[in-house]
Amino acid sequence: MMPFSHMKSFLDRFRKDTSGTVAVETVILVPILFWAFLATIMFFDLYKSRSAADKAAFTISDMLSRETVAINQTYLDNTLDLFNNLARSDGPTSLRVSVFTYSKKGNKYRLDWSHASGGAQTLSNTDLPTYVPNIPTLLSGERLILVETFGRYDSPIDIGIGALDINTFVFTRPRFAPLLAWERV
Repeated sequence: MMPFSHMKSFLDRFRKDTSGTVAVETVILVPILFWAFLATIMFFDLYKSRSAADKAAFTISDMLSRETVAINQTYLDNTLDLFNNLARSDGPTSLRVSVFTYSKKGNKYRLDWSHASGGAQTLSNTDLPTYVPNIPTLLSGERLILVETFGRYDSPIDIGIGALDINTFVFTRPRFAPLLAWERV
């Protein structure tokens, strides 16, 4: 019983002791506060980058929905350059544009075409079922333009979360033409 009573009295004295130095508290709290400050800056920058990517993807989607002539790979490559400028992206990005239609007969979506720039893979008809929960209800024969962008956010400050993906998924109906056509060469 003796060691327990000594330990209890030591803990009681330690708890009641109000003397000490600010240096100990500073050594403990300043690194935590500094990390919290850096994390706040990093999360603000992340949300700013995400917002810029979203706005750029909506701009690209709106631009494509207004096209009345067929587009080609050069157009798509330049569109990726425009996206990078609008999103202020300095890392590797890629872009995929797909046009698909809905058929009430068989209740199916069918891909008209899909092309990519910057290393993204094109879509196929077998990929469409995974997209169905994320696309709006279409009328039979209606077409939809899907613009997807893929990028990474590398934080300028390492707070322990690493690089994050910033991907967008934007769909638009064609506005001035019945469909966005791909130029066959």
